[in-house]
Amino acid sequence: MRTANPVFNNTSFGQDSGFGAMLGAVADRPATMSVQGTALKTLYLLIITAASAAASWGMYKSNQSLIFPTMIGSLVGGLAAGILIMKKPKIAGFVVPVFAFAEGLFVAAFSAAILYYSSLATKVGDAAAYAMMGQAAGLTIAIAAAMLFGYASGVLRLNQFMIKMIIVMTAGVAIYYVGAFLINMVFRGPQGDGIIPQLGWQGGAIGIGFSVFVVALASLNLLLDFQFIDDGVKRGLPKHYEWIGAFGLLTTLVWLYIEMLRLLAKLRSE
Repeated sequence: MRTANPVFNNTSFGQDSGFGAMLGAVADRPATMSVQGTALKTLYLLIITAASAAASWGMYKSNQSLIFPTMIGSLVGGLAAGILIMKKPKIAGFVVPVFAFAEGLFVAAFSAAILYYSSLATKVGDAAAYAMMGQAAGLTIAIAAAMLFGYASGVLRLNQFMIKMIIVMTAGVAIYYVGAFLINMVFRGPQGDGIIPQLGWQGGAIGIGFSVFVVALASLNLLLDFQFIDDGVKRGLPKHYEWIGAFGLLTTLVWLYIEMLRLLAKLRSE
């Protein structure tokens, strides 16, 4: 059947040039990273993390001897998965869900350590523990939504100097956490306490101020994640980089939740 529309004319439709060639080029073009795809993968990872944390919570509460080994094991496993993801981004779709599962174990163990067995636990109490976890999760989501709105609207943007400062300060906090933990395991003060103050666990004005700073720093790291995703979409990075973007967002959100929970525990203990 012939038609008056030249686009669908038998002599032109499906040829190797013109519109047919354009369709072939689109079909052969590899899929690229998108904001929607990254958002869906992030939601998928958050569901895995939440399910893993919920399933393991009762185990930690009833048997506190499992908290420390699980924290270390999930931390090492998550670190190994993270290194593999960055080294082999093409297989990130298989590794990132494993990382999310390990993050769920870590989140539940760390929450139990803060709310039941840390130096803040005696003042927090069991009744407030569940409420504080819900508050920390809610505030984490609220901060993430606010930062996303600020970035999407163009109000919040990071220049190269700010990016470098955020990276340096984040690395400094990580070195302080790890260094204080390791040094205090080896060296003890005259009263049996660590020789380096662990501000992440201590209340008072200095401890609360430190937690406020770290919460702000974790929030700024969300902007780094948003900018990476935005730049990746604009550059047309391969589709598997959506998993890298989701991996970065999940890591930052877990960090923000932990620091928010510590801050709430400190405020409650005052």
